[in-house]
Amino acid sequence: MSLCFDMTALCVSAIMLFMYYIRRNIFMKSGYYYSLYLGLLILFSLTDIFLDLHTEAILELNIRLWYIIRILGIFLAYFLTYIILRYFLAVMSLRRLGKALGAVVVTYVVIMTAIIITTPFTGFLLEFNEGQVIRGPLYLLPYYVALFSFAIILIAAFLFREKLSKSGMIVVIVSVLILVFAGVWQVFYTEALNIKIFAYCYMIVGMLLYTTLQDPYLYYYKYNLCFNERCFLDSVDNKLREGKKFSVFFLGIDNMGLVVEALPETKRAELENRIITMLHEVCKKKNVFIIDELSFAIITTQDVREVVVRVSNQVDKICFDLDMKKSLSPIIYAFRYDAFYSFDHIYKALSYVKDKKDRETESDSIVFLNTSRFDYYDRELKVYSAITRAIKNESFSVYFQPIFNSDNSDFVSAEALLRIEDKELGLIYPSEFIPVAEKNGLMGKLGEMVFNRVCSIASKYNLHSLGMDFIDINISYMQCIRSDMADKLIEITKKYHLSPGFINLEITDKAFQVDENSTMMTNIKKLMDYGMTFTIDNFGTAAANAEKIVRFPVRYVKFDRSVIWNSLLSDKCKIVTGNMVRMIRDLNLKAVACGIETDNLLGVISDMDFSFYQGYYFSKPIPEDEFVYFLTSRLS
Repeated sequence: MSLCFDMTALCVSAIMLFMYYIRRNIFMKSGYYYSLYLGLLILFSLTDIFLDLHTEAILELNIRLWYIIRILGIFLAYFLTYIILRYFLAVMSLRRLGKALGAVVVTYVVIMTAIIITTPFTGFLLEFNEGQVIRGPLYLLPYYVALFSFAIILIAAFLFREKLSKSGMIVVIVSVLILVFAGVWQVFYTEALNIKIFAYCYMIVGMLLYTTLQDPYLYYYKYNLCFNERCFLDSVDNKLREGKKFSVFFLGIDNMGLVVEALPETKRAELENRIITMLHEVCKKKNVFIIDELSFAIITTQDVREVVVRVSNQVDKICFDLDMKKSLSPIIYAFRYDAFYSFDHIYKALSYVKDKKDRETESDSIVFLNTSRFDYYDRELKVYSAITRAIKNESFSVYFQPIFNSDNSDFVSAEALLRIEDKELGLIYPSEFIPVAEKNGLMGKLGEMVFNRVCSIASKYNLHSLGMDFIDINISYMQCIRSDMADKLIEITKKYHLSPGFINLEITDKAFQVDENSTMMTNIKKLMDYGMTFTIDNFGTAAANAEKIVRFPVRYVKFDRSVIWNSLLSDKCKIVTGNMVRMIRDLNLKAVACGIETDNLLGVISDMDFSFYQGYYFSKPIPEDEFVYFLTSRLS
């Protein structure tokens, strides 16, 4: 019976090892351990088969020879346990955990090897007693160590379950249960029932791994004959461990999100296949990986500058041949071998590239990465986390900057300004968190919450009775393009029983690039019909110019601080600014001067017919309670 189990384990393990080497597409760390696992299992099965067939002959010939073969079997069983531990750590890419366990594993290997080697002299595992071989005092130690190893595998699987698929997690749990069963059977039932199933159980585990975690096709991207992100990370890890010098570059398409929407699926597939073929020719198949749709990672030992220029030119040619020259433009992030020092840097570069879907500047089609660039990226990720926490906990603050009315020399308005004060990062200013929020699709939710907070404050303190004719609230481009934006703002205004004329909405410069029939214009017209007013912000910049005043139905025009400060440069600049203000007046609109911070600047623009002034000269942005005190004390 035992011979049948061992023969089955031997044959199936040999077949799996042969098939794995035939099918494997690239040799990874996990593949190395898996191959070693099957090889040891074959050797262990051979040892068991040899003992089953020749035990009596060996015992008659030399009992010590049989004794040594038994010890060899114990050593192989112990080493199989160690290899299966290393395999699962490699599959889950637990490099840090592997390092942390390094000292423990080395100690474990040294002690166990020493015990096994010295057993013929010490009798720790097996010893002679009246001409018979019996269990020694440490016979169960290898099995206790095995249980410890299996516990590590399970704990790691649960702690890092995001690294495993659902089926992968099931395979890990089932494999550990089978291995534990094999160990228990080996200790308590093998000699009692004269049935050995240790190798057979390990063979079943090998089959489970072959069909799931170690399936060679797991390293392919979809159905393309190109390797995937998992394969890329394992390849990089192997090269770093071997101490090889290499560079990495990532190839993508500028404004990828728009490209995916604009191109039909067949066209994208054709483009992807053409690029894959080109990369295989330039950089060899084993060095090309797809990390996302139309996004590639390439490993090269050549001069990275020369390679990326060649690749960029080839992509341009492919786009031109497919009649997509106008809509597509390649972007490459290159990472030279002397710019990174660990796997963590490569992983961070991959995360950085996947997050950057467009060019950082208009001229950068090839960007060379370095570790200092990741410091900014880390800050961006922290700011993103701070924004999500602020939204979840509604922990942001609203500050108010009073606006001075030049017509009646009084403060009749204020601009509501969002501030995020995070426990970890401290005070974060809009210039930093607004771009992050817009890029990650958080500005709509954040803007709605701020609008709600401002309306709540206006209702709570009855700001209109404190001398406020209207309150300025900024709305972002991302808010404006939402089809339900107008309905939500109207609903909030009604909720707090505010007059729609008390709400003045400031539109940022991005919003000026939209079409007349856009969702944004529909929202604006609906809010104006309800009674709200609008301000064009950043007037005088490239986006917010005179042409927009005609197109947008606004009441106020807020001059950008750069335009106001330029008035100090020369008389010509002052004349230009003055003429623009008069034009605003002639259109029956009101002009607002921003950035008034000095007495000198106020003196220069005081005769330009501005209706309102805003800046630190009059008041800095102040929190809610200070703002209310400012208004009440002014009235008294």
